[in-house]
Amino acid sequence: MAGTAMTARWQRGAIVFAALLALGAGPAQADSLYDRAFEARVTDYADPATLAAFAGEAVRTGQYDQAISTLEQVIFQDPGDAGARLTLARLYFHVGSFDLAMGHVNEALALGVPSLQAALNQLKARIERARQPVRAYLDVTAGGQVVHRRASFPSGFAAAAEQTGFGGYAMLDGRVVFDPDTATRDLVLLDAGISVDRPFLDTDFNGTGDGFTALAGHGAVTLSKGLPDVIDTLRADLTLFGDYDELGGGRDKRELGVRARIGFRPSVETQVYLNASYGWLGESRALFADDQWSVGIGARYRIAPGWTADGFVRHYQRRGTVPAAVLGGTAFGYRTQGTEGGAALTHLLHVFEDGRAWFQTLSASYADDTILDYGAVGAGRGALVTGRQVWRVDWDHAVQLSAQGRLRFGVGYHHERIGPGGASSRTDAWTGRLRYTYRFQ
Repeated sequence: MAGTAMTARWQRGAIVFAALLALGAGPAQADSLYDRAFEARVTDYADPATLAAFAGEAVRTGQYDQAISTLEQVIFQDPGDAGARLTLARLYFHVGSFDLAMGHVNEALALGVPSLQAALNQLKARIERARQPVRAYLDVTAGGQVVHRRASFPSGFAAAAEQTGFGGYAMLDGRVVFDPDTATRDLVLLDAGISVDRPFLDTDFNGTGDGFTALAGHGAVTLSKGLPDVIDTLRADLTLFGDYDELGGGRDKRELGVRARIGFRPSVETQVYLNASYGWLGESRALFADDQWSVGIGARYRIAPGWTADGFVRHYQRRGTVPAAVLGGTAFGYRTQGTEGGAALTHLLHVFEDGRAWFQTLSASYADDTILDYGAVGAGRGALVTGRQVWRVDWDHAVQLSAQGRLRFGVGYHHERIGPGGASSRTDAWTGRLRYTYRFQ
C-alpha cells in the first residue's frame, strides 16, 4: 500500500512538473527589436554601426554568446575600438572567462582613451579579485515582509479567522572559494550564514499564524569537481552541511547531513541536474524526527532571448518517533513522505548602460505529502499523521542598484490544505516582501 501511494505521488509530481514547465512556453517568440537587429546584422555584416547595434540588443536580451561573437567581429574590423573592447571585457567577466576579459582590458588601456580609463581600471580590479586562488564575499541583507492570512475549518471545528502580520528580516551570508587552478576547474567552497526573521508561521498546523522571532543558521563545505566532458560541461558537487532552524512552539530543527549533485549542459541553452540529500535530525528539539532524505531532478532552458525556464521535481521522506511520555501512553513511530514539483520563468527586463541588470521571476510549485500534525501531538488525540497539499505562486524582482547592491521585492500567494478529504482545514496567505543586499568582497 505504501509503495502504491509513493508511486502515485511520483506520478502526480511528474505531471505537475510538466504542466508548470509548459507555462514557460508562452514567450518563446524572439524579441522583435532583437529580430530586426539580427536581420540587419545578416544584411550589413561588414558595417561596424550595425554590428554594434546588434551587440547592444543581444546584451539587452541576455544573448551573451551572440553579443560576444559580434563584438569580436567589430574588434577584428577595428582593433582600435576601445569602447567595444571594454564592453567585450565586461561580457567575458560576466560569463566567467576572466583571462579573456583581462586581455581585452589591457588592450583597451594601451589605447589610452581618457574617458574610459576609470571604467577600465575598475573592471581590471574586479577581474584581479576574481582570478585570485582564494576569494571571499559577505552578503548583508535587511528587509521585511507583510503577511495576510485567512484560515477556514470544517464544520464543528474552530471558526474562520483572518490575520495580518508584519516582520523584519536580517541576514549575514558568506562564502570562501578556494580555486586550485586545475584543468577541470575544481573548487572548494565554504559557506556559512545566520538570519533573524519574523516569519509568521503556523507552528502547530491549526491555521493561525504565530508571530515569533526565528533564528536560523547554516554551514557547509563543498567539493565542486569538474569531470571529463563525456557529457558537455559535466560537474559533480559533494557537500557536508549543518542547518539550524527555529520553528516556534518550542520546536527547532538541527540537521547534519550530506548532499550530492551532478549537473551537465547537453546544449548551450540547456542545463540538467540530479541531486540527493540525507540529513540526521536526532538532536532537534521537540521535532520527534530521526532523519530525512530527498532525491530530485531539475532543468533550466533558455527558451528565447531574455527568457529562461526552470523546473524541478523531488521526492522526500522523514522518519521519527513521538515518545510515549509526550502522548501519555505508547510511543508512536511514523514515516511521512511527499512529492513536490515546480517551475519558474525568468525574464531579463532591462540592462543598464553600465551592465547592471533587472530581472523578474514568476514561479509556482505544488506539494502533495503527509506530515506529523504537531497540534494533534500536543492534544494527544486524533490522527497524528495527516495529508497536506500546498500551492505556492510568487512574482519576484531583482534589481542590481550598483556593483555591490541588489534590491529584491515581490509578492506571493500560499494555499495549504491539511487533513482528509472534506474534513480538511484551509489556509490562504498573501505576502509582500522587500529586501536589500550589499556585498562585501
